[in-house]
Amino acid sequence: MRSVPRLQIYKVLLAEPGLAWTIRDLAGSLPDVSVEAVTATLHLMMSERLMNQVRPARGLTLQLNNEGRTAIQQIVQSWSAAPTAGESLL
Repeated sequence: MRSVPRLQIYKVLLAEPGLAWTIRDLAGSLPDVSVEAVTATLHLMMSERLMNQVRPARGLTLQLNNEGRTAIQQIVQSWSAAPTAGESLL
């Protein structure tokens, strides 16, 4: 589902696709996004196999994989092309 917090998360992940992230690190880089939104998004991405767990690491550390990068790029492009409810088509 399209949301501003999810779009912000995706853009940060795409900006540094090789970086390994903890929930705390990603939430810290997105002060306007709740920790709950970051947690839910990362867990969803992990369940969809768009992120790999980095081992050994303290705590849950995830990294965007190639399939994830491609999927997130396509999502961001499609969201950028389509207006949200209430937005003008002009």
